[in-house]
Amino acid sequence: MRPWAVWGTGLVLLTAAWGVTQLTPGEEVAEAPFTQTVAIGETAVGRELSVTVDEVVAADRVEDSRGWAADGTWVVVDLSAAARGTEVTAALRTAELVIDGVAFRASERPTSMLGTTLQVDVPTRGSVAFELPPGRRAGPAVLRFAANLVDLRVDSVAEVPIDLTALEVVSTRELQPRTGGGV
Repeated sequence: MRPWAVWGTGLVLLTAAWGVTQLTPGEEVAEAPFTQTVAIGETAVGRELSVTVDEVVAADRVEDSRGWAADGTWVVVDLSAAARGTEVTAALRTAELVIDGVAFRASERPTSMLGTTLQVDVPTRGSVAFELPPGRRAGPAVLRFAANLVDLRVDSVAEVPIDLTALEVVSTRELQPRTGGGV
C-alpha cells in the first residue's frame, strides 16, 4: 500500500472515530427518566404506576380530615393513582411541583396521597399539597409524580404542565381523604 493511502485511510478512520464520539449520547441521556407528559384529566401510565391529575387549585389555607390546618401559599392537587404489575414496591413516593427549575416536594404535614401504598389497577384517590414561598404561585410549572423517591434514573415519571397564574384561588381547601385501593 502506498504511504499516502495509509495516511488517508488513517485520517478517515480518525475522523469516523471522532464522529462516533460526538454522536454517542452522554451519561445524562442514557440514565434520563422515561417521562410521559399529560394534561389535567389524562392518565399517565408508567412502569410502576398510573396517575391522573383531576384538579389543581391554589389556596391560602389547607386543612385535612384529621383537623390539621395551615395558612400560607398553597397549591392543592386532587389525583388518583394505581400500581401497575406489582404491589410489592408500588407507592406514590415522589410528588413535586417544579417552578423555574426549582422542585418543591409535596408537604408531609397534612394527611395526603404522598407515600400511599397502591394496589394494582385499583385507583386510590386523594390530594397532595405544595407549600410555596410567598410570590412563587405564578407562571408556568410542572407537576411530577413517580414511584421512586430519590433515584429517578431510567424510571417512569408522569409530568403535568400547569399555569399557576390561571389557577382558581380559594381561601380554604380541605384535602380529599384517601379513598379506594391503597388506603
